[in-house]
Amino acid sequence: MTRHLLVAAMFACTALPAAISCAGRTSGISRTEAVSQPAPERGAANATALPSTAPLPPSDSLKVVLLGTGVGPVVNLEQYGASTLVEAGGQRFLFDCGRGATLRLVQAGVPVGSITRVFLTHLHSDHVVQLSDLLLTGWAGGGRAVPMEIWGPVGTRAMMEHLQQAFAFDIQMRRDIDEHLPADGIRVVTHEVGTDSIVFAEGGLTVTAFLVDHGPVKPAFGYRVDYQGRSVVL
Repeated sequence: MTRHLLVAAMFACTALPAAISCAGRTSGISRTEAVSQPAPERGAANATALPSTAPLPPSDSLKVVLLGTGVGPVVNLEQYGASTLVEAGGQRFLFDCGRGATLRLVQAGVPVGSITRVFLTHLHSDHVVQLSDLLLTGWAGGGRAVPMEIWGPVGTRAMMEHLQQAFAFDIQMRRDIDEHLPADGIRVVTHEVGTDSIVFAEGGLTVTAFLVDHGPVKPAFGYRVDYQGRSVVL
């Protein structure tokens, strides 16, 4: 878990609760704009309609969606695990992947298979526990056909390799025997971060990693996203 969660944005940003029903209560997703939920079609077999797919914001904007802000390994139905979505330059970036991240993405209208770049602050379980679901479901149920890229501290590569080993039967079955899903979609490209540095730069967008104090957990990183004169620090 992190000792402090800081989201500092150098642009106007009003976090509003998304009006998405979740077992009779709002989902509590905070984002820079409200999420609308379409009315279910008459005669729909499924009484619980999923929200429509949310389009990417304009290419010159930077948007932040707080999927979960919970800390620690305790299960909390009112506050899901740490995970933040940043949308900028026509791309999506996920920072940490705590408990419930994939559910929150779907509630926000974001296709799970559209998440192909993930940045990890550190390797505490409450920040990474949903990675296996994102990796597998984004591929098998979300149509991801390109490798997933993961940035994180030393140990990230070994973690992702062991996740693939743990689900080797399912991967081999879906890729080679049953659905014949694209092999690239279950590949992982890991970038281990060792010090303060620009770790991603494309199309005028940069992601900079910087060391943070997380007690005995070393290294731990924060990230700053810069795009079109706007910045957000996580």
